[in-house]
This record gives sequence, structure tokens and C-alpha cells, in this order.
Amino acid sequence: MPKALVLIDPLDPLFISYRQSDGTDIAREAAWLLRSAGIPVWRDRDDQPPGDTDQRLAQAIEEGISGAVLVITPEIAASRVVRMVEAPRLIALHEGYPQFALGIANQVEREPGRLDYSAPDQLLERNPQTLTGVDQHATSRDGLLAVVRQMTFHRVAQCRPLVAADAGAFRISIQTRNTPQVYDRTDSHLDVRVRPSQHERLPSAEGLSDLKDTIAFLPDAVTRADARRVLITGGAHPSVAIALGAALPSSRIGEIAVLDQQGAEWVSGTEASFGSDNHIRVVSEGVSSGAPSGRPAVAVFLDLMETSSPAAFERLLEESAGSFVAWKHLGRATQGLVDPADAGELAAQAAAYIRRASTENDNAEIHLAFRGPFPMAVLAGRLTNTLRVVAYEWDDSDPADGVDWRPRYVPSLDLRTSTGSGVIRKVMLSGTPLAGG
Repeated sequence: MPKALVLIDPLDPLFISYRQSDGTDIAREAAWLLRSAGIPVWRDRDDQPPGDTDQRLAQAIEEGISGAVLVITPEIAASRVVRMVEAPRLIALHEGYPQFALGIANQVEREPGRLDYSAPDQLLERNPQTLTGVDQHATSRDGLLAVVRQMTFHRVAQCRPLVAADAGAFRISIQTRNTPQVYDRTDSHLDVRVRPSQHERLPSAEGLSDLKDTIAFLPDAVTRADARRVLITGGAHPSVAIALGAALPSSRIGEIAVLDQQGAEWVSGTEASFGSDNHIRVVSEGVSSGAPSGRPAVAVFLDLMETSSPAAFERLLEESAGSFVAWKHLGRATQGLVDPADAGELAAQAAAYIRRASTENDNAEIHLAFRGPFPMAVLAGRLTNTLRVVAYEWDDSDPADGVDWRPRYVPSLDLRTSTGSGVIRKVMLSGTPLAGG
């Protein structure tokens, strides 16, 4: 009887197979890292409705999966579902269809620091050498990141025909506020999902840490897809939007466009420039009377909203007295909502003012508080290459001391576009509760 044809769609999610007794924490961390890299995940705790556990893989395959990660732990041999149902089917898909990605996160060591590459075959009761040829990595953070990197680049390679058929457009969707699960995905080549926070305003510090470790894959993913332009959809906290733009600098990626909720494209420029039209104005500025030690820093408030709201920035300057050698409040030179057609020139001019603020103060680090539409945060961030930038988040939640009720800006991400390990050098946010598993 001929084998039934299985169509592997590279945009479908990955299935994570694991033993709950000793593999749950590993599977959870792997799932969040995969999501932050842009790969949707099918995981039983998140996506399976109440019912027979035996049916979780059948349901996933019926709905479509593009690959799988086997989490190998010492107790996996006791899992009948993994050993008898999931592993055989997933291995068969991998052997029968080169498009089907298979990765192994292996916790079993032959000796401290050295993986036992034979353990997956032994514990799953497979013939020797069945899985030794599959890339295996440890279940440490670095090991899981190696699995995620492998899966990301495999997905991108499979998407190359889709990119070519779409006039060279590589599509990325991003969300930092949704609760990710398998149905929260689009037709994008990468669906970046940052684990949400239970904080009223601020993103999850743990989610930002995931993004820090995976955003380094993004520039290579775009170039490996042979993309001529990047199209971004969704929404994100400002610091994440700035980081996303900075990860795709004009020096490396040709054109970026952000698609808003009304379907309009906000298209980037390629260089910071003051241009001939007046889009940005300096609302106010000042210098410090002191001389802070260490690298100089300049605070910049880029407010692109129709109505100005400088209270949180004023509080930042007040509470950071002596930390900044200078400060600058930038606003729009015209009234009304931002016209998407002006986005490229607006971002270029804003970036030019930000660069000038740095160069006029001995190449100072920029502490950037942004207020404006999501697309503008991405496009402005894209033009910060070569600058040192600390991106801030706005917070108006109730104060712990019940005294100062003013909104405030909180440092979130330390960005360096020139580093090979990824644009996010450090997560500065802390104390934001983690939402769910």
C-alpha cells in the first residue's frame, strides 16, 4: 500500500515531544525561545484541549506541523506516549520528508559535560544509529539556543521559494502583549512572540531575556532567505520595536516597511538625514552643569504623538540629575496624526537629531524615551546603527510607596548594533512578573 502523502508547510508550527515528569521545564524554556525566534510551537500544555493525551500528535499533524523537537530526559523511557506514539511518527516524518525538521535536546550525559549521543535510541527503543545522525544539543540554555538556531535557519531555507514568489519580501510579525499559543500566528515567515508580562505596562524581563538570546539570528535569517525587503506587522512595546529595527540596520538590510492595522505601509529610509523638509523640531534642550564620570550619556525624548506628554521625561531628568551631560526633547514640526507617507523622512530626521546629540557630546550613549506609533519606533531604531542606545519603557502603574504618582520612564534594553552576539547587549528591566508557562 503506498505511503500517504504528507504536505509539509514551512509556516506550520513545531511539535515539542517530552516526558512531563522530568521534561516539562525544558520543554517550556525551549517553547519560549522558539517563539521569540519567530517559530510557532505546538505544545500540549498550551494548545491541546482536554482529552486523550494519545491524540495530541494526531491532532497536531492533522492541523499541520513543520518539524519537531524531541526532549530526551532520563525518564522518557517510562512515557508510553512518547516512546510508542510520538517518537516513531516524528522520526518517520523526518526520514521520509527532508523538509520536516527534527531537533533533539538531550539531557543525558555519558560523563559530566559530554552528551550521550546513543541515549535517544536506547531510551526510545530505536535501532542503534537511528538518531545519532540527528543534531543533538544539551538542555542547557546554550544547548537549547543551538536547537532554536538550527530550527530557525531550517525554516528560513524552506521559505526561500515563498519569499521569491512574494517579490523578495520577507515577512515578520511580532507581538509582545498576546498570550502565545499555536493559533496566534500569521502567514509570516517568522512570528516573533515574546512571553507576556502580568505587569500593567512593562514587558516581561524574562521575555526580553529570551529575545536578547534569539534576536541575533534575525539578520542572518533575512539574508539566508535571499530577501530584498522586510515587511513587518503586529505590535510591540517601544523598546522591543526599537530593538527590532536596530537588528535590521540600513547597513545590512535594504528596505523595511511596517504595515499598520489599516493596511498602510510605513517605509524606511536608509540613512539618518535632516533632509529639506522640516518634520522634527527641538521642543527643548539643556546641558548638565556637572561632569558625570564614565561614558557620557544624553537623554532624548522623541515624542511623535499629536498631543505632547513630557511629564515622565521631566521626572527622568529630575531623578537622574547629574547622570546626563545633556538632554533633548524632540517633537513633530507639524500638527495632526503622522502620515505613513512621511514615515521614512520623519524617521531619518529624528535619527539625525539623535546622532547629533551623541556626536556633540563626545559620542555619548543615547538614553531614548520614545512616544509614538509602533511603525515609527521600528523605523527610527533601524537608523541607530553605530550608536549606543538604552531604550526606555513608559510606566504609569501605581507607585509602591503610594507617594509619587507621576508616570515614569524605566530603562529596558541596552542596545549595540555593532555586536556580533545580537543587538540586545543587556536586559535592564527587572521585577516584571512572568505570565504563565
